[in-house]
Amino acid sequence: MSRIVELWKQGEVPAFSGLYRADDSARYIEIDGAALSYFRVGEPFDLAGRLAEDPDYLAEIDESARAALPDGRGHVCCGEGPLGSQGFFARLDAYGELVWVVFLRNGNPFYEVAVDGTRVTFTNNLGRGVTVDLTDGLYA
Repeated sequence: MSRIVELWKQGEVPAFSGLYRADDSARYIEIDGAALSYFRVGEPFDLAGRLAEDPDYLAEIDESARAALPDGRGHVCCGEGPLGSQGFFARLDAYGELVWVVFLRNGNPFYEVAVDGTRVTFTNNLGRGVTVDLTDGLYA
């Protein structure tokens, strides 16, 4: 079992803003804070190395909303971390297993999720959203 899947099952994720896939690959995420006027997937980074440097830099997460994907392909969910500025959103497969999770240190809690075909919008407590296309290779 990968480290990110292990953490997910414990209700935790790395507390670094990033996109974490079930295969333990990770990429930096850039945003401008809770306004979410931009959302950029950055360069890959070594998750195992980051966690080795700072093994306790984890965030407990609480799910706030969940929605089914079409054709039984799984679910998407979103929620918050322990601090008021933290939020996450994730995709789960048809068996409820983690496919990927995005954690944002300064994106604020995400309380709504809306699915429209292959596009999913996660909305934070300020009404600002991030839309991802599940056919994009990063989110497939």
